[in-house]
Amino acid sequence: MKKIIVCMVMSMVAYLSTAQEINPFPWDFPQDITIEADPGQWVLSCYTFYPNALKSKKKVDEANLIFYSTKMTEVGKAKSKVNGSVEMPNALIIPLDKNAKAKKGDIVLTWWQGGSGLQRAIITDDSNPAEPKADFLDLKYDEEKPNLSFATKFADTQLKPGSFRVLKDGEWKSGAQIAIRNGSKWLCGTLIHEKDGKVLVLGFSDKIFAYKKSDCRLIPFMEIIKKGDDVWAEWVGTYRSGYKVKKVDMKIGRIWVEKDGKVEVKSLAAVTKVLD
Repeated sequence: MKKIIVCMVMSMVAYLSTAQEINPFPWDFPQDITIEADPGQWVLSCYTFYPNALKSKKKVDEANLIFYSTKMTEVGKAKSKVNGSVEMPNALIIPLDKNAKAKKGDIVLTWWQGGSGLQRAIITDDSNPAEPKADFLDLKYDEEKPNLSFATKFADTQLKPGSFRVLKDGEWKSGAQIAIRNGSKWLCGTLIHEKDGKVLVLGFSDKIFAYKKSDCRLIPFMEIIKKGDDVWAEWVGTYRSGYKVKKVDMKIGRIWVEKDGKVEVKSLAAVTKVLD
């Protein structure tokens, strides 16, 4: 009996020790982001994955934190409530534009409507600017197997009103594509927030990182890229050089590039010349 009690005490001590070691916000980034959103407004947040990571005692910065769509409940100074009663750091909430309107060719931040998860999309039909149709740029495009290509399957999806935000090149706004200098490599990421010379980034495999803004470059969506250009292209979370452009289709936001005899179809966000 004494051994059982000792074991229980040791287990409790180990549990408390682990719980104390869990840092709910391990990133070197300000948490007091100003959230401009009204109750009921669409936002993007990792409101399921983040709480689950805390409960499972995982290191939060090693967890996959997918940003899903939900609605704002209550805005606070450093933390806010979404999806009813889920409390989240403001730095992990991205408000969308409740009065958003877009025109054909615009790039917007939204979510995969028909699936889930944060997406950038290109507007393909602006007959109804508040509910435009769009192709999702962050879905895989497979020209050879269109029936298995989510990008093709969900092409021209009509976006819900208030479910997107128009992105503009040159702005350090949520949803921007950025490259981060890491030694000799350029890492790829989607900007979550920027403040005080620092950026919070959704990177490869939906892990979140914080970097100095000075180590990052914005990747323009509307960069002038033509057939025959030498470019950098995204590969497994990094930008690699040595690709040549074979074809550009701005209507659907796709660029065909070739390297080592292999042709791949990339999104506008995944191809650039600005890293030369």
